[in-house]
Amino acid sequence: MRTEMWRAAHRLVSHRTKNLCDPRRNPYFQCSIHRYSSGTLFCLVAEIKQEDKSINVTIATFHDHCFLAEAFANGLPRLSSRFTYNFGRTCQPFNPYLRHQGSNVQTCIYPTKDYTENPHGSAEMCHGRSLGIQKRFYGSATTTIQRNPEFSAINSEDINHFRDILGEKNVIQDEDRLSAANMDWMRKYRGSSKLLLQPRSTEEVSQILKYCNSRRLAVVPQGGNTGLVGGSVPVFDEVIICMGSMNSIISFDEVSGILVCEAGCILENLISFLDNQGFIMPLDLGAKGSCQIGGNVSTNAGGLRLVRYGSLHGNVLGLEAVLSNGTVLDMLGTLRKDNTGYDLKHLFIGSEGSLGVVTKVSILTPPKLSSVNVAFLACQDYLSCQKLLKEAKRKLGEILSAFEFIDNQSFNLVLNHLEGARNPLPPSMHNFYVLIETTGSDESSDKEKLEAFLLHSMEGGLVSDGVLAQDINQASSFWHIREGIPEAIMKAGAVYKYDLSIPVEKMYDLVQEMRVRLGHSATVLGYGHLGDSNLHLNISTPQYDDAILAQIEPFVYEWTSKHRGSISAEHGIGLMKANKLHYSKSAETVQLMGSIKKLLDPNGILNPYKVLPSSLVSCS
Repeated sequence: MRTEMWRAAHRLVSHRTKNLCDPRRNPYFQCSIHRYSSGTLFCLVAEIKQEDKSINVTIATFHDHCFLAEAFANGLPRLSSRFTYNFGRTCQPFNPYLRHQGSNVQTCIYPTKDYTENPHGSAEMCHGRSLGIQKRFYGSATTTIQRNPEFSAINSEDINHFRDILGEKNVIQDEDRLSAANMDWMRKYRGSSKLLLQPRSTEEVSQILKYCNSRRLAVVPQGGNTGLVGGSVPVFDEVIICMGSMNSIISFDEVSGILVCEAGCILENLISFLDNQGFIMPLDLGAKGSCQIGGNVSTNAGGLRLVRYGSLHGNVLGLEAVLSNGTVLDMLGTLRKDNTGYDLKHLFIGSEGSLGVVTKVSILTPPKLSSVNVAFLACQDYLSCQKLLKEAKRKLGEILSAFEFIDNQSFNLVLNHLEGARNPLPPSMHNFYVLIETTGSDESSDKEKLEAFLLHSMEGGLVSDGVLAQDINQASSFWHIREGIPEAIMKAGAVYKYDLSIPVEKMYDLVQEMRVRLGHSATVLGYGHLGDSNLHLNISTPQYDDAILAQIEPFVYEWTSKHRGSISAEHGIGLMKANKLHYSKSAETVQLMGSIKKLLDPNGILNPYKVLPSSLVSCS
């Protein structure tokens, strides 16, 4: 464990001072590392020299939390515990502030005796300052999160108990496995869990939660870990419950099209299974190769075809969930009509594992239709995109299954950073692009209807250029552009992502206002599901920067709230937006949510620090 701590502290120095401390970028750089340790306290001091300037950075770790990093010049702190970022993320370079060039820099190294561990897992310094173990994330505006002192820490007896329940191989303590599970795919959020459990049945999930609740061990349910708001990874040392081993298809009714499966089924595997049965999933996501249906349901994932098939609140007929005390709620109905009392399944759809762990799902799947057409179109301005959507709903009606829009900046990024992406409309570049998909049962009639719609739109000036896919390969290449935008943005550098529901006529106004606000400091991108008023606002920068973040937030939330929008259209709240919930929900509504949480999870062990504001949770 000590080796990993030294590595983590070294990474913190390296990433935080990336440009300054990289000899390839700075030929004058010299760095020496010194280590100090005693008991649970570890210190690492990096002496950074650049020509005649020198600064020492101290990293102190207490147990497994890196909570202090300070540089002192002339005895005055210039950089403080702002450094407690996630390891593994590229941070902005820092320029040490020295009052006088060539000043002597004193490193503050606190001896071990100056720290005393208290029962709540914090460290107190004899100099009168108290430093609680905390974390800071770049997913949203800077907030410091304190570990709930009422939660217990894992011990050897807990490990042995879980081995009795799950068997040796399903109790994971391997550092490599834990490293992947502790971090989200965007490398923005990272926890420090020391234990991952792999249940194979609802009964095992029940036993795990019953024990964890009795011990007050916090847990985080995890599916494919493809979320974008930090909802599926630990914040601190929560026990990870990985649902991937519960991946069986329980039943499928070919008459009704109702599928019953376990929560760990990968979405793409369900799509393949249903394809062989002549059906499709009502849900389709770019992350379908990794995401799991339990996670989809728990986040109420939207996806590319919501305009045709609606949300999971309409398609999920029933589910099974386990409460924090181990109680199994069997709501796994397969009836489309069931008007008997409160429909409690809706509490768990979109609750992000904060009320219970979804273990099984019953979902209504539509029949697979034989006629699928995809068109890739160019528009001169956003107003034309709006009018095109209006016409598509009228002229294409029941066969319209997707209506996506991409602005020029997003399209450019895809062409430059996404492997295999080609411009379908060479050589010109346009201001906006629209992808339209139709799905029907009569190939000749559907194609004729789509071609007539396209001709009418071009004659009316709504479409500047366009192409209709001639085969499945060309259709896939069009979808590759749209689905590949998140990957392309990640390759371009740091990214701030916002998933917003805004009235269609106002949607792109936010993108334009943000460009004016940020100027040349960032590239502002707008794309998303125009058919259901869902904007994906992405802000791309070379590196994460507090100054840029301060320009984005809270402005983006205030603007959305002012226009009666939602700060989360389909990605969920997670950790990123937990303290922003009031921008979309009234105080009374949030208070009621807190009451429901307290009723179903009185000890607060299920996915803590997520979904609800920290002030509300601490008060309850």
